[in-house]
Amino acid sequence: MLRCSVLLSVTLILLAGVAAFGDGMLIPGPPTHIIPDEPYFTVKYHHVEVEIEDQVCTTYVDQVFINESRREMEATYLFPLPPGAVVTEFVLIADGEEIAARLLDKDEAQKIYEEIVRKRKDPAILTYAGNNAYQAKIYPIPPKGERRIELRYSEVLRYDNGLVSYLYPLSPEGLSHKPIESVLFTADIHSQQAIGSVYSPTHEIEVNKISESHVRVSYEANDVLPERDILLYYNVATDRVGLSLVTFKEAGDDGFFLLLAAPTVEEDEGEVVPKNICFVLDTSGSMARDDKIEQAKDALDFCVSSLNRQDQFNIIAFSSSIRDFEGRLVPAREDHIEEARKFIKRFDATGGTDIDTALRTALAQRKQGEVNYIVFLTDGQPTVGVTRESQIIKNIAEEADEMQRTPTRLFIFGVGYDVNTNFLDKLAQDNGGLTTYVRPTEDIEVKVSSFFAKISRPLLTELSLDYGSVDTYDEFPRELPDLFHGSQLEVFGRYKHGAGHHSAGRTTIRLSGAARDDSKSFTLACQFPRVKQGTDQIAALWAARKIGYLLDQIRLHGEDKELVDEIVRLSLEYGILTEYTAFLAEEDEAISLREAEERAASSMGAMSAPGAGYGGAGQARSQNAYAMQQQAQVHTINTYLDAEGNRQRIANIQNVGQRGYVQRQGRWEDTRYQPDMEIALQVQAYSEAHFQLSRNFPQLNSQMSVGDNVLVILNDQVIEIGAAGKTVLTEAELKTLGVSAEVQTGAHLQPQPNPGFLAMLLVWLGGLFS
Repeated sequence: MLRCSVLLSVTLILLAGVAAFGDGMLIPGPPTHIIPDEPYFTVKYHHVEVEIEDQVCTTYVDQVFINESRREMEATYLFPLPPGAVVTEFVLIADGEEIAARLLDKDEAQKIYEEIVRKRKDPAILTYAGNNAYQAKIYPIPPKGERRIELRYSEVLRYDNGLVSYLYPLSPEGLSHKPIESVLFTADIHSQQAIGSVYSPTHEIEVNKISESHVRVSYEANDVLPERDILLYYNVATDRVGLSLVTFKEAGDDGFFLLLAAPTVEEDEGEVVPKNICFVLDTSGSMARDDKIEQAKDALDFCVSSLNRQDQFNIIAFSSSIRDFEGRLVPAREDHIEEARKFIKRFDATGGTDIDTALRTALAQRKQGEVNYIVFLTDGQPTVGVTRESQIIKNIAEEADEMQRTPTRLFIFGVGYDVNTNFLDKLAQDNGGLTTYVRPTEDIEVKVSSFFAKISRPLLTELSLDYGSVDTYDEFPRELPDLFHGSQLEVFGRYKHGAGHHSAGRTTIRLSGAARDDSKSFTLACQFPRVKQGTDQIAALWAARKIGYLLDQIRLHGEDKELVDEIVRLSLEYGILTEYTAFLAEEDEAISLREAEERAASSMGAMSAPGAGYGGAGQARSQNAYAMQQQAQVHTINTYLDAEGNRQRIANIQNVGQRGYVQRQGRWEDTRYQPDMEIALQVQAYSEAHFQLSRNFPQLNSQMSVGDNVLVILNDQVIEIGAAGKTVLTEAELKTLGVSAEVQTGAHLQPQPNPGFLAMLLVWLGGLFS
């Protein structure tokens, strides 16, 4: 085995705090000569373990880099740190040998970053400008050989508005020559107080609540180039329901917010709200195909076996006729559950589909003044009894209205492509529930069982929110769901920034609802910022939720020009693709808002068409990907679901924080750009003027990183960065663009993580670090 020595020359770089930063970079040093286009370093695996103890956080990183070249290499390792992080320890190990660190001043560090950008001709590296970082030289790395780098650093996490935030850089978009074989991230969160909400706006994480004070978060992917840094939020509950607030505000505009509410894990059994639940299962002949009936029976067996002792239940199986387990709700005693399981085993699939009679029978068994749920599973359309879907909707509404003060939530599972999604969605929406669609390739038992586990223990029903002195609007979801143990409520919305009684500032949020024996309220004293600060992903997530709501209204109620125009406006402003605005990716030149609206209106017929078949199922799944809880993650912004439910990615549209960018004729353009807007300033890429923009307007760094031919908008002025333009800006020209908003408002003191487009820079930089 080759014995490798390590040059113990390590540098700590201190820079002013800015939003963007990235992961460890391994930068090749100067070989004797360079072969054009030869790949150099790639990443074999990237594993991260995080331990958080009452906001004191230690991050362990384990990476293996591969020298893909045919010669021995010297390399420089750089690791940017989170902006504003209070680092108490940093240890770097290369192949088992620990490396010490020394300090550089801010000016020298800034020069290093700018020199990297100049030599590499890659503006993406601008996302690192302004970050604390560690630097080390590593030598030698043999041809086709590997070097393992481990590091450990500790920091104190920020706490604001009831939330603790953690940010880890994980974004080598397009710069590694090969996908990373294994990406693994785990975080163990420990707290002396109960942990409430755990949320990531950037990744679909798995959250395992081990105990009231211990939560484990994990994310895993294989053969990928990670696109975004991992951002985590969690709150420490001061009562049985932990409330927390995430905000984003730009100067002069209304703000955005995300309110999180989550009950603690270890509840008293007496706090669980008793529920009445009726399971309605389609046993028509079509359920015999693809083993659907057996999967449905297994799922129903799980649900019945998981009932709480204080619950009441019944089972209705339907085809051409109705089979009713008890004809009424019965207590979830052991004897009743055992008989119910035997009843389920006897189901077979035969006959037609009488949806109307089945649902009206279930509604008639509700109990007044109590919590009532109906779980309904079907794989087809009505073929027996009342078959006109509009009449069924009317009949169910009349049945529901017969018993006042008896809220009933209807949860629907549509199986396969033969269901009419418009019909099922309307039923669920009118009855306070949700629809979930199961494709033929998916397991019914897994889907239904997972869902039922989430709703098995209600804590609060009939929820309402009061934001005190702050004026909020455009909140999603429109109707608040019930709050269950082990789940969390997510509410996106906007708030007004103007002066007056109902304006931004300090306030108290109150969440109220019906508990087991009486009503309960939970409060959060918090701040809705008046100045620019916060997490910009919140703006894009809010826009995705609103678009999902608008798409839902069009699909259920027919096309409406005002709704279409609003979808187009939001798509252009935030860079969010829908089936109506995917045409933006095909345009060679910028088009006006009116032209975009006209193009979208011409495609409305397909969206408002009846929802049967796999096209309807695809539409419903696509809409749900925007509108339903925990689905509108930032990474879906430049994608949409096609008719078959497959995610389609558009390479020339991307989202940067709250901004959308479209590539036209080789130039990336802010989607707010209109043909009649004048270009106020042209700047030559990689010139001193380019870096003057970076230093004076750090909020532009993430936007300028999308390419070296880019059109950005700063304070309502259009700036073009490209092959030609000014190479140096005067003080007067900088003042014309406006003083940096960060300097004006102090927003640089707030953590503003960039969604990120790279992290590990696996590139050759000539003789920069020789």
